[in-house]
Amino acid sequence: MAESSSATELPSLIEQLLEQRQQHVHSISQIDQTLAKVTAALGGATASAAVSRPAAAPVAVKAPAVKGKKRKRTKFAVSTNDVILAFVRANKNPTTKEITQHLLSEGRTSSVASNALSVLTAAKKLKRTPLGKGILGSTYSLA
Repeated sequence: MAESSSATELPSLIEQLLEQRQQHVHSISQIDQTLAKVTAALGGATASAAVSRPAAAPVAVKAPAVKGKKRKRTKFAVSTNDVILAFVRANKNPTTKEITQHLLSEGRTSSVASNALSVLTAAKKLKRTPLGKGILGSTYSLA
């Protein structure tokens, strides 16, 4: 496969790869049919009774992302730290996942949650208790 750094050539390259993939899927199907016939001849089963692999679903092609657009920073009336503290007050010992889901439901990004939890824990406003060995996440309570 030839390397190309041009964004205009990328869609045609993707289309070519998808066509090659479809040819390989077809070849695999033919191999499965041949093996089913061999199995039927050796084992006594009928060729139509042999199990064959279902055809792979076609892959949706997405347009390349447009570079250069930056996300606009969103400002909220209540800070993330205040939202987390209120959520911890309202819910007894919520987990990291519950806090993150709450922030996402308010339209905030998931990366904001971990940063704010770290800040609140370092400031001794929250107490972090790990869930246990081998389990990701923690529970939080007011300090």
